Amino acid sequence: MFKKINDQKTLESLIRAWHSKRALTNFLLPEEVYLPMAKKASVLRFAQGCYLIFEKPTHYDFYFFIEKNANLVEVPSLDKPLVLEQVCLERKGQEPKAAVWEAVGFVPYLTRKRLMMPLQEGISATSQVQFAQASQAEQILALMQENFEPYTSALPDLDTLQAAIHAKEVLVAMQGEELLGFLRFGAEKKVSVLWQIVVCPQARQKGIGRMLVKHWIWQVKDTALRCQLWVRTDNPSAQRMYEILGFLPDGRIAPVMIKQ
Repeated sequence: MFKKINDQKTLESLIRAWHSKRALTNFLLPEEVYLPMAKKASVLRFAQGCYLIFEKPTHYDFYFFIEKNANLVEVPSLDKPLVLEQVCLERKGQEPKAAVWEAVGFVPYLTRKRLMMPLQEGISATSQVQFAQASQAEQILALMQENFEPYTSALPDLDTLQAAIHAKEVLVAMQGEELLGFLRFGAEKKVSVLWQIVVCPQARQKGIGRMLVKHWIWQVKDTALRCQLWVRTDNPSAQRMYEILGFLPDGRIAPVMIKQ
């Protein structure tokens, strides 16, 4: 039932056709992101919708276009997990409901919420910023892999991490030669996004995480309009830390389901 799309124009036409039908979808990526992915897409079409599947090293990202009140078709089992993430407004709930996807083999995995903080003149931060060195890349990558689940954490590969270090987008906390923690961030237009932050076990409960976030804010205060991050709803201590620093929920949540 799967058909490989080998032509970007074909995929672009398919996506635009489903958008024009006002179908329910979680495929909200901008064209500059999804068009380069076209050659890696597998497509399952059915009468009332379409599934798009993109292969990643550890899993498949699962996207859909379906008409409202459509009956979903069974999702085939693959050699790696299928990960379905839907970003929506919390007050409106999740559409379609989780039970609909559970009927075709998905189970709840985790939920994240988005926090935002506008950057204003006179913001309280600190200029004591330390940047990661290229020699620390492998250690930082290992800490990422130990501390984050592999499917929704946007973990970089070593080359991408090295590029971020070169661009001064990885901050570190050090005690002499010992790495205590790090924070990786990046820019999406005028928004600065926190991608990953880790404090090493021996340095926790000492304010290192809060310090790294302040360093990030200071570093981007003159170039970004706001700072943004996603935090898991099952991590209340992290939510409290961000809220103390001025981050507030903007109403966006992202329920994630998985089909093993």
